[in-house]
Amino acid sequence: MTTIVLAALTENGRVLMVRRAAHKRHHPEHWDLVGGHVETDELVEVALIREVREEVGVTAVASRHLGSFEDFQREVTFQVYAVTDWSDGRPQLIGDEHTDLR
Repeated sequence: MTTIVLAALTENGRVLMVRRAAHKRHHPEHWDLVGGHVETDELVEVALIREVREEVGVTAVASRHLGSFEDFQREVTFQVYAVTDWSDGRPQLIGDEHTDLR
């Protein structure tokens, strides 16, 4: 089963959402949390840091696991984390995976 890590970057009671690009295979143009696939033999916590850095250019420094859920049709497990502190500035769009963030 594939594992996906999702990061809810929170600040002042608000959660950062990113809008998936139109060319994305799953859920194009939908709002989503930052995140992505956990690589083979990669720890979920390491994937969390990597995905946050790759997608919004900051380094998660404080997080806690909120829970997990499964999509049995797609054979995917989602691990959801609250990221309450980060370094390296403000989140911003990196690459072409997303078209907006709020």
